[in-house]
Amino acid sequence: MRTPLFMAVILGSFFSAHAAKPLTPAVASHPLIASWSWTLPGKSCTEQLHYRANGTRQGSSGEETTKSRYEVTRIPSLLGFYRLSETVTDSNGKRDCSGDLHEAPGEPLTRYIQFSPKKDQFIVCREESLEACFGPFKRLPG
Repeated sequence: MRTPLFMAVILGSFFSAHAAKPLTPAVASHPLIASWSWTLPGKSCTEQLHYRANGTRQGSSGEETTKSRYEVTRIPSLLGFYRLSETVTDSNGKRDCSGDLHEAPGEPLTRYIQFSPKKDQFIVCREESLEACFGPFKRLPG
């Protein structure tokens, strides 16, 4: 007879393995595939991101425009986060809404995103925790 703890470990391993699979162009129904917008608190600067099903993203933030490749897990982890890894492939080299400069091409940057229940907003976090996050990004019409 198997213990509940044993079953929890097995199920947790199963779900973690499935969550680690990256998005492929065939999965156009992923909640990330859309255009998103976020305005920094206390500023009039807006960041816009457009995620495509082919694994590319276009973005603008302040004067900066970027193009990236990305991978995102197909399902959230048991904590409710999707792992998102992005690599900037092209940038105009101008400052973003935070005043930062980003060089292209870059190293992969991994963040964790969590969607609202309606999947019309998401936050971006450094870890699978609500300790260091920003957003919410709001889904744009269309």
